[in-house]
Amino acid sequence: MTAQSPVFAIENLTITTPAGKMLVQEANLTLGTAEVVLLVGPSGSGKSTLIKLLSGLLQSDDEPWQVQGTLSHDNKVYDLSKDSCDIGALVFQNYALFDDLNAISNLGIALDHADRPDPTLVGHTLDLLSDIDPDQTIASSSGGQRQRIAIARTLLANRPLLLFDEPNSGLDPYTAQRLGLLIRDMCQRMARPALIVAHHVDDLLPLVDAVYLLDPRTHRLNSVRVDREAVDSALLEAGKNDPCPDIVVPKKNQLSKNWETRLRPSTPQRWFLGYLQEYFWILWGAPMMLLYIFSGSAIVGFVIMWFGFNYDLLGDAARSFVHDDALKGIGFIEVNIGVPLIASILMIARNNAIITADLGNRVLSSQFLAMRNLHIPGQAYIVTAIMLNMLIGGLVLVATSLAVAGWTAFQTWHMLFPGQPFELWQEHFFRAMLPGTKGWDRLGWVVAKVLLSSGCGAWLAIHAGLTRKDSVIAVNYAIARSIILGVTATLIVHAGIAVVVYN
Repeated sequence: MTAQSPVFAIENLTITTPAGKMLVQEANLTLGTAEVVLLVGPSGSGKSTLIKLLSGLLQSDDEPWQVQGTLSHDNKVYDLSKDSCDIGALVFQNYALFDDLNAISNLGIALDHADRPDPTLVGHTLDLLSDIDPDQTIASSSGGQRQRIAIARTLLANRPLLLFDEPNSGLDPYTAQRLGLLIRDMCQRMARPALIVAHHVDDLLPLVDAVYLLDPRTHRLNSVRVDREAVDSALLEAGKNDPCPDIVVPKKNQLSKNWETRLRPSTPQRWFLGYLQEYFWILWGAPMMLLYIFSGSAIVGFVIMWFGFNYDLLGDAARSFVHDDALKGIGFIEVNIGVPLIASILMIARNNAIITADLGNRVLSSQFLAMRNLHIPGQAYIVTAIMLNMLIGGLVLVATSLAVAGWTAFQTWHMLFPGQPFELWQEHFFRAMLPGTKGWDRLGWVVAKVLLSSGCGAWLAIHAGLTRKDSVIAVNYAIARSIILGVTATLIVHAGIAVVVYN
């Protein structure tokens, strides 16, 4: 491999963990134009920490990492002890693709939040995807296709340095070498260097320009001679007869034309509107959600009306005698207390589970870290969309639940008092809520209860979802905690306001 003129220079880099353990000490590293550099070392030596530093993700958990040293690039010198540096675009080991978006949307969201790339960069990127349908879901994509979508998304971030975290993990030797060829070809065509962190290096050695070892004993970066080229060349030659469509870049076809015509820069705001629409459907627009809420409201309307006129102390004569006042009281309880409380509890219990599971999965799969690395304010988009939908959805669902409960209450009343006109029920059921009455004036407190309980429930679900997740079990615990706290907060809000207002 020929030496490249350095475009990145890291000097005297020292990294100490929050626990005080030194990982890197006075290390130096240079990368030239289009140079591919392999970073190796034992597990825990600090390789992933180094690429997190270069991608701007080291301080993502607000932990007090201690960093010293400088990084020089493009006539600019970064003081790593105080300057934020995210010159590297990172391809995560688990790809960190946004599984709620299809293939083209995963690229589109990166393109719309990046510095506008030149058409050549977009063309090189789309060359990776010519056998992938733009509308293909991430779940239906193969491992190799996901890997290429992740690489293409990272390229569209338009950063001067490409970072790869264990890109050959789990790949057979031939496939790993084809991936290495793909990375090297991209670097040469776009004149950008790449830093690859890997444990299994034999398949990548013939394709790199330099190898650095992060020595856990001295905590320094040591240059290592690139070796075993003959062995790895033989492996590559032997694998030529074994087709590997997931890594080979296909020729242009109709799918290539679809990518070229549909992937166009747009405004970042459209992605917020997309998340707003997505969570509208998830949190309160889906037919199953409406059936769930309205079924509960119908039951409340029936139960309150039925037992309001059929408790033991009332006989038939007494029931007719207290009819008007009883109907007035039942209407007041349904509108002001019963239906808002039950509808809010049902909404919070369901939606808190969904919100926490969704955010927990994004945290566990590193999607938020990928968004941060791509300069996508995804967390702000998603949290804002969730909060708005919970507030607006709470009001809409409670209002429509009142209508459903009212209709059920009328049908129950009509069954108890057959032959009575609708106007009689309407006159007494809504008497306490007519304009100018005290009940009408207090309807504002119903709105306040719904908004406050919806907002509290959403905040608790968001907080539970965004906390660090190390396993699926941690996500499950967070879901259970979110439901319990959300429902408890709803009960406290509704009971507290009812006691204060209706005392």
